This record gives sequence, structure tokens and C-alpha cells, in this order.
Amino acid sequence: MPVINRPVTNAQRDAAMRNAKTRKDSVPPPPEIPFMPGTITKLDIFQPAYHAKYLAVSTAKNVQTSLTGQIAQVRKLAIYYEQDFIDNLNKGIRRGLIEASRRSLYQLDVNDNTLPYIGSENDITTWGQNIADGEAARLAIPGEVPVTFPSAAEVSTAVGNFVNINLNQANAKDNLNIAQEALESENTEADKLILKLWNEIETAFDEGNKPSMRNRAREWGVVYVPSPGEAPSPDEFSIMGNITEQVTNTPINEAEILVVQTGLTVLSDSDGDYFIGLLPPGTYTLQISKAGFTTQTLPGIAVSAGAITEQNAQLSPAVTSTGTVSGTVTLSGSPAAGVAISIEGLALPIILTDPTGHYSISNVPAGMQTVKAQLPPIMGGGFQTQALNVSAGAEVVGNFAF
Repeated sequence: MPVINRPVTNAQRDAAMRNAKTRKDSVPPPPEIPFMPGTITKLDIFQPAYHAKYLAVSTAKNVQTSLTGQIAQVRKLAIYYEQDFIDNLNKGIRRGLIEASRRSLYQLDVNDNTLPYIGSENDITTWGQNIADGEAARLAIPGEVPVTFPSAAEVSTAVGNFVNINLNQANAKDNLNIAQEALESENTEADKLILKLWNEIETAFDEGNKPSMRNRAREWGVVYVPSPGEAPSPDEFSIMGNITEQVTNTPINEAEILVVQTGLTVLSDSDGDYFIGLLPPGTYTLQISKAGFTTQTLPGIAVSAGAITEQNAQLSPAVTSTGTVSGTVTLSGSPAAGVAISIEGLALPIILTDPTGHYSISNVPAGMQTVKAQLPPIMGGGFQTQALNVSAGAEVVGNFAF
């Protein structure tokens, strides 16, 4: 005999209350609605508020995940710039252009030409400051020439970019924690409301015929699954299947399976399995969705009396609507290296032009974007901007000439 599958995750709680309210809002007033007046009032107030907090967690999680992916790139770039600067300083010393004693200005051992280990966040910020202070102190000595490719200004830009993205990621993590705490604080009340809803549903439809009661209760969002070890019965379920990830073939947990004709939503379990309760014979459309994946619509699913239709599905990772911005920067007609390129208003990493003056920024959202090229102080510190129309999956060129 099927048993109630009570919500244990936030997604299940959200779906249970959403199903109940959607059904309640779509039918005439009592006696068709199985809820007590007080329960209806509680549902109307609590469900939208819970759903808003649930969506806030999803949004905060997406932002935090995006920044986590960006920080690896800017972290690596900052370390490269610091190590390349120190390497070029040592090369200048080896060629006799810079005195070995000058290493002390950068907090380096005057007799050691090896590169320092740079691994932690503290290492990156410390060596960024050491390089900036050391170069300023050395250039204050008459006759000294700056280290180039990269310059100290370029190192500072790369380190500053890492610090900013790292701070944004930390803030995003805090925001996610706050959103999760706000949602978790409502779960006790959510569980009480769902228990009350489902008890009232079963009571209203229990006329002694348990299969009939369960079938009517499912229309209001009550979730039943086969008992452990029990084979699904066609008297209880009409559609069942498994949802997996297309590339890895791994199960997808908490994918939403919407029966378009009825508005009922069920969720896949940790094994990717789902069950849809008894439906009148006919043809149905399923819409399967999960954050981070492309939504799949499956029309023409035939349901026959006394039979269970098996409908599996594979979801592919969502293709984000982003493009690439690239180009070159010149200064007085020559390639300009170390120019900071950014997309205004977006938390994307700042890219420094390479020795040929070239840059490329990926994962730029489609649409009109303002690209900014900022010269380092050693080049005069000016900047230019230009508006570019970014298309999904395409590359748009934006060149700058100073």
C-alpha cells in the first residue's frame, strides 16, 4: 500500500504548499475546498512568503557559485603577475642592471634568487604590497629603471582584482547564509502547516475507499510513494520514471515534473525516480525542470486505464545566454600591455591586456554592455568606454586606441 512521503527538504516543502495553494485557487469555494477557513487564511499568507524566501536562497546560491568560479581565474592571474615580476627583478639583477641588495626593498633575501611560495589569500595580498612598496622605494633612488612585463602597477591591478572578487564572493557567501537561515527559520511552521493541510485533505476525501481517497488527495499535492519493496500499482500511479543528467547519466534529485494539464508538480527523489498519481486515461504533457539545466517538455504521453506509463528523461546542463568580448588596446599606435578591461555594472573579473595589447572576457551576459579600458598610472591613468551588443554564444570585438 502506498505511503505518504512527507517533505524533508526545502524544495519538497515549497512544492507541497505551492501545489495546495494552486489547487485551492483554481477551484470554487467550499465545499469543494477541503481546508478549514483558518487553514486557508494561513496558507494564503504563509505560502507566498515561504516561496519568496525559497527563491531568495536559489538566487543567492547562483550568485555565490558564479563568483566561486571566477575567483579561481583571478587568483591564478594575481599569482602569475607577482611571480613574473619577481622573476624579472631577479633577471635584472643577474644581468647587472639592478643591484642584488635591492631585493631587501621587496622583503626578499638579498642572496636568494628563487621565487617565494605564494599560495594563500594572505600571501597574495602581502606580496602584492611588498612589490608595490619595494618598486616605489627603488625607483626613488636615482638611476633606477622600472621592472616591466609586468610592471608594479600591473601587479597591483591584478592583485586588486583578486581582492575585489574575493570580497564579493565572501559577501555572496554571507548573503547565502542569511537567506538560508531566514528560510530554515520558517521550516517548523511550514511542516506544521503541511501536516495540517494533508490531514484535512485526507479527512475530507476519506469515504472508506483508500485508493480513491489517495487519488483525490494527490490532486491537492499530497505525495504518496510505494511502500519500501512494493511494486507500483496501476491502481495508484499512472506515470513513473527516472530523471538523469545527460552527460554523466547520474540521477537528478528534486527535479520538478509538472503535469501541464492538471498543474500538479512532483519531485524526483535522490535516485532520480518520480511517481505521478492516477490520472484519467488520455494524453498528457510533462514539463521537467531543474535549476542549472535546460527545461524539457515531453508532449503526447499516453495514459491507459490499468497501466503505468514509464517516461524517463535526461536533462542537459543549461547553456547560459552569454558571449565573449575581446579586442586590442593601443597607446600612441603601439600595443598597450597591462591595461585593465572591465564590464561596467557586472561582477566579472577585470582582465589585463597581454604584451600584444590583446584581451578577452568570457561569460558576458547577452545584451548591451559597457566595456571600460583603464590605463595604469604609469601610462597616464586615462580611460575609455564603449557600448557593445553582446550576443549569446558569439564574440564581439571592442578595440581601444589611446
